[in-house]
Amino acid sequence: MEISIANIELFSHNKNLSERQPNKGVGAAFFGYYKTKFTESAKWYQYPVWLLMLLRFISVSFLSFLLLAPVLKSIFKKVEKPVIVLAMDNSESILLSKDSAFYRKELPKKLEELTAKLSGDYDVRLFSFGSKVSEKPNINFKEKSTDIAKVYDEAYNRFYNQNIGAVITLTDGITNQGQDPEFSAQRFNAPFYFVALGDTHHPRDVAIRNVRYNQVVYSGNIFPIQIQLGANGYKGKNVQVKVSNKGNVLFSESVAIDKRNFYKEIEAKIEAKSNGMQHYVIEVSHLDGEITFQNNVYDVFIDVLDSKKKILIVAESPHPDVAALKKSIERNQYYEVKSYVYSDFVHDIGLNAEKLRNYQLVILHQLPGVQNNASQLTSLLKENEIPVLFILGSQTSYPNFNSIDAGLNVMSNGGRLNDVFGSLNTQFGLFTLSEELSRNMAEWPPLVAAFGDYKADDRQNIALYQQIGKVKTEMPLLMFAANKNQKTGILCGEGIYKWFMADYAKNQNFKASDEIIDKTVQYLSLKSDNRLFRVRTSHTVFYEDDRVSFDAEAYNSSYEPQKDAVIGMEIINEKGKAFTYTFQPKGNAYSLDAGFMPPGIYAYKSSTKLNGKTYNLAGEFMVKAVQLEHLETTANHQLLRNISKQQSGKVVYPKDILSLADEIEKNENIHSLAYMQTDLLELINFKWLFFFVLIIMSAEWFLRKYFGGY
Repeated sequence: MEISIANIELFSHNKNLSERQPNKGVGAAFFGYYKTKFTESAKWYQYPVWLLMLLRFISVSFLSFLLLAPVLKSIFKKVEKPVIVLAMDNSESILLSKDSAFYRKELPKKLEELTAKLSGDYDVRLFSFGSKVSEKPNINFKEKSTDIAKVYDEAYNRFYNQNIGAVITLTDGITNQGQDPEFSAQRFNAPFYFVALGDTHHPRDVAIRNVRYNQVVYSGNIFPIQIQLGANGYKGKNVQVKVSNKGNVLFSESVAIDKRNFYKEIEAKIEAKSNGMQHYVIEVSHLDGEITFQNNVYDVFIDVLDSKKKILIVAESPHPDVAALKKSIERNQYYEVKSYVYSDFVHDIGLNAEKLRNYQLVILHQLPGVQNNASQLTSLLKENEIPVLFILGSQTSYPNFNSIDAGLNVMSNGGRLNDVFGSLNTQFGLFTLSEELSRNMAEWPPLVAAFGDYKADDRQNIALYQQIGKVKTEMPLLMFAANKNQKTGILCGEGIYKWFMADYAKNQNFKASDEIIDKTVQYLSLKSDNRLFRVRTSHTVFYEDDRVSFDAEAYNSSYEPQKDAVIGMEIINEKGKAFTYTFQPKGNAYSLDAGFMPPGIYAYKSSTKLNGKTYNLAGEFMVKAVQLEHLETTANHQLLRNISKQQSGKVVYPKDILSLADEIEKNENIHSLAYMQTDLLELINFKWLFFFVLIIMSAEWFLRKYFGGY
């Protein structure tokens, strides 16, 4: 943006008073010196009184003028260059074509030339995209998925209300995540230009297009794996499809390719013989001339369980929170959820301790309530040490809730309510909450919480604080407590269904909103752990673009948290290679970020020394491959043509990439915007004026004293 000063003007808000200020300066100077005498030895007449009077006149007049709050008015002319958004597809599919060498070596140079050619007259902003969007990126074509709409949404949000001249996208048009990019492009009032990469001709290839399977199965069951096999250009050939686990072939079938464009679904039935995480490898034999062999292998990770964990939701009355919570919890296949309003719960299940013990967690939505105090239910849960998550709201009976001794007292003020946002407690250590969740939560709508005084037993177990408007308070929004051997969680507001809606509206998924529910349920549903040393993963299943993280706790014999423990971790991959790490303190607990890991099943061993005794823990987790980029290798240039036509742009091929600079220069609708901006600044805010007045007054004082004035 170019800025030039068009005009500067100094004025006072009170013109009449400002005209009188010199009179005050003259009066102060005259009456201050007309009777002043100097010692004869000072030869004051060599330093005339009028010089001191002048200094007094300047200082008094200037101070009087500043009391009128004079304002400096500046008029600037600003010229805003058009923003050219330059988006580069950085996904793996770009290299799955015959021109891969050109894209790897020459295309980045062409991109630099285009940027240099445009930079003189335009504000060029370079982005890369795949599964994520990066500004000023490293182009390496290693992104595991492609979301074209995401880079358009990012550019729109980043340059909203700015002069967007054009959007240039280098891509093959293959999109396998996010929403339709045509819809995202419609929000721009700017032309869209495309550099079409990849090959629209179907290459000779045999590929596993997709695999359908259940991520969780139960021991002893026979479960299906549906394999979608595709082939192009190999009519008359045969391939072998195999499913293996730990080197043992569990399924094998010979498939005859009888068409040029061949497709077939194959169902393999596998028996779940071993508990725990199982790695199944699906392979299709290679044929000569395939464009890539990477899509001939597909990794499947399945968790074999004895049974699902059971979660019970009981509500004071029907509420959208209940449906939202049920769906969120059930998106994790490890859980099975049943929900009731209190009257139906009493009728169907009843206040039966034996039946309640079938559940690993009970969620009480606004119970105890103003209509149902549920005292028998809460007593049974406490007696049987069944974990509880309380969700408080407008229908909660706070006197009855306080009597439960759940770890929090709420002194509600006359039934008044507050809109409260969630603010992450950085010292919370029971489990790890991601930075992505914190960023998203800042934009979610508020929950409704009781207005009053909140007294929590232990502030270290507060995960979220209440934020009222812009003010972050010390009152808990989400907290946890342990009463003897019963785990308790408390969400101090209703309306959490709005978080799911906001999350989906922004991200087209529930990843962030599900995270806080999933980790809360996971923590509470685990059996009470009396061990002095504990380690757990944030997930048991990660994707290769997820960061693998762990939480740990260490206690002394009195179950007081130990903040100086040294906790080591060793992670071993399927080949037996070990990687060592050290946990870092976090509040009263410890955390470890092991970063990104390749697909596979990993074992971990963790150890620490407490009170002279060594403690060891072990477990396992799995990392799944993201294989979206190898499922479709044919470029979709029709999508690029549709968007360019819709947005009055153009599609070119890599050899003509520099011609886009000429196209943009010729487009009369892409031009700089010039506008005038007025800035008002009070003169009293300039610090140098203070030193100016100080120097004048100091000079007067020094001369007066030096020459003996009295």
